Amino acid sequence: MSDAQKRLEEIIPNEYEAVLVAAKLARKINARRQAAKEQLPVEELAALDQRKVTTMALEELLQGKVKFERRKRPEEEETFDLT
Repeated sequence: MSDAQKRLEEIIPNEYEAVLVAAKLARKINARRQAAKEQLPVEELAALDQRKVTTMALEELLQGKVKFERRKRPEEEETFDLT
């Protein structure tokens, strides 16, 4: 296991949940990048960050730039019968 994987596991212990969070963040980064491309003149497009959005998402997670919380779905909520 690499050092980055260990650090990510400290942030998000469940690896499947980590993949979901990173994927959602990567989609947001991609949307921002696409919006920026539409606003910039063609000559300035090379100035945009050309790294893969998944790499950028994982780096942001590891740097602690992203805050998230797991929400419970209604079927996961505990119910109590008080009768």
